[in-house]
Amino acid sequence: MSSFCLWNEFELKKPPLVTIQVEETGFAKHVFVEINRYLQQLSTPDAQEFNQTAALIGRLMARRKSSFRTMPGFTSVCKLNEALCRLLRLDLPRELENFRSALPDVCDDELSGEMPTRSSFEYILVRLVSFYHLHERIRQCCLKAARYFGQMLSNNFFMEFLTVLLAAMAKINNISKLQTNNCAKLYNKLLKQRSNFPQVEKHKFLPENYEMPTQLTVIKFPQTPREAKETNPAAVTLNVQPCTVVTKLDRSKKKAKADVGTVIARQKPKFSTETAFQLDSLATVEDVKHFIVRESKARQQSPENCVTKAMQNHEWLSAKTIFERKLKAKEEAKALNIFRKFIGSKI
Repeated sequence: MSSFCLWNEFELKKPPLVTIQVEETGFAKHVFVEINRYLQQLSTPDAQEFNQTAALIGRLMARRKSSFRTMPGFTSVCKLNEALCRLLRLDLPRELENFRSALPDVCDDELSGEMPTRSSFEYILVRLVSFYHLHERIRQCCLKAARYFGQMLSNNFFMEFLTVLLAAMAKINNISKLQTNNCAKLYNKLLKQRSNFPQVEKHKFLPENYEMPTQLTVIKFPQTPREAKETNPAAVTLNVQPCTVVTKLDRSKKKAKADVGTVIARQKPKFSTETAFQLDSLATVEDVKHFIVRESKARQQSPENCVTKAMQNHEWLSAKTIFERKLKAKEEAKALNIFRKFIGSKI
């Protein structure tokens, strides 16, 4: 049986948890302390958020199963959900609690006591390796799915759904790194105590020629400026410069020094709204009718030179519509007043 198949074997046959009398039990206190510290880490709010976010990913996957089933990124999400389910069914905390309960209550180098067999201890080590590699697979699926759905998000596809999915996978990925490091540290410390546990040939757990990993790699996080300064103070320097206020005069001087080419004088347009049009010219309803006909033609032929060039098409259409409706209702004074006020506020 290869090492891969052993840690990846879900229905792994558990050896019987029996205890044997040993002369020295002092090493057991180190095992107890490390397991107890790790169980406390698993009960932190981050671990609870990990389980809640994993459940959210499962619900999101089920909700959009028909929409994304042909997409490669959805396959990665399905594998991610499967790995999260296997991690839940592994139930590492329960295995550690059962093994911890079999350790002696009083541990001393000069006292004898009942200790679990080496097979039970090796079973715990294999479960830690399984936990470690499952988290590694979870992060790989997160990154693979994030690359695919991130490209879809940049193209404005499924904005709301993909935003929630990517945020959930990012949280899973970050918390997974923490749990992986905690698991690797526990395994590396417990592996040193392996030879101290009593071995029973009858309850042998590991296959022949099987070698446990000598060490699990701890993931290195990017250092913050504070951590970098603590490890190497000379590597971090703060370059603080006084903040200078740049005024408009300074910007104009810099712009004058720059080579901007030859300055060409610009002439004002022939038709100026301030000189060519006066609001008092709309004194009667007939004046407004002539203005509407003339301005409608000007907006079609030369929009940049018309009087109402600052008005949008829908605003001009609304002004004409209201004016015509008031005329049909025989409210000529109100139609003239409304149109004059509307045009005066826009030009």
